[in-house]
Amino acid sequence: MQKLLGYDALPADIKNQITNVVNVWKAHLENNLVGVYLHGSIVLNAFHPNSGDIDILVVVKHAMDASQKLSIAKDIIALDGAPRPVEVSAIKLEDARRWKNPGNCVFHYSDFWREKYLARFRDPASKVYVVDREFPDADVTSYIKLINQSGIVLYGQRIRDVFADISDEDFWSSISSNMEEYDFHAYNPRYFASNILILGRILSFKKETRILSKYDAGLWMMQNVPEDLRYLPEAAMKIWFENEDRTLPENDLETLREYLIQEINA
Repeated sequence: MQKLLGYDALPADIKNQITNVVNVWKAHLENNLVGVYLHGSIVLNAFHPNSGDIDILVVVKHAMDASQKLSIAKDIIALDGAPRPVEVSAIKLEDARRWKNPGNCVFHYSDFWREKYLARFRDPASKVYVVDREFPDADVTSYIKLINQSGIVLYGQRIRDVFADISDEDFWSSISSNMEEYDFHAYNPRYFASNILILGRILSFKKETRILSKYDAGLWMMQNVPEDLRYLPEAAMKIWFENEDRTLPENDLETLREYLIQEINA
């Protein structure tokens, strides 16, 4: 398997992509921009150049209007997937400093929303939930928790001057709610193996009280799930990190899902 990387070891094209995303925000917001912060697998030194995403949280001083959001999204779409997928959220400084799950988000872009943004560009009357309002997003609680633990400042103020401390209890409530609905096949099919590792990652936090990378969560699962199911996280790691093409039996996947959820809810 190709070596997993941290920020300093990223290939030049990926570092350039990150810099270009930061420059989009600097160009559009100027004095309204507080900072741009990297989270996700890169800050856990577990980024795989062929499967990893670039995860960024932006903090702004004031609310953004729809035209600003659309202009930023258009520029980010041009950078998305060149070479890696990009996911960006933005919150206001006043919320960052007193964050309470699920918090309040002012911008979001990921490949899930790409077509909805493109539809809005074609038809200004087309509705886009993340453009037309501010909205709660429990995922941001996880982003802030990880930024406080391991995040990297790409631009702007220091982490400790911007973000509230996220208690383990508040973080746990953000990642463990609605577990019964968790679906390994949710979102784009390319996330299937990632979704398996994420569910194990949630349980590993309950046991270890530290955010693990997907890679470390996979290793953790291989030591902690029932022995007859340990081949599933191993296979998920090979699919996600080594691009292996394999099909896993749905009956065993459902058994693993039920086991992990039972342990998370216990």
